[in-house]
Amino acid sequence: MRTTANIAAARGYEGYAGLADGLKVAKNVALFVAAPFIGLVYAAAFPFVAVGMLAWYGVRAARKRGRAE
Repeated sequence: MRTTANIAAARGYEGYAGLADGLKVAKNVALFVAAPFIGLVYAAAFPFVAVGMLAWYGVRAARKRGRAE
């Protein structure tokens, strides 16, 4: 019967597997806590982005119309 081993276990790094799992959990918790604030920033920035986009398209249309005449 053939057996396979985890590289970390084969090289004697068994203790680091728990650390990696802990870091993944910490990252997920940090993202979970930060998500509402990131959403709030998006919601607060939306009106400014929309006005800027409308102004950009308005300037482009005015320049195009001025060249056609």
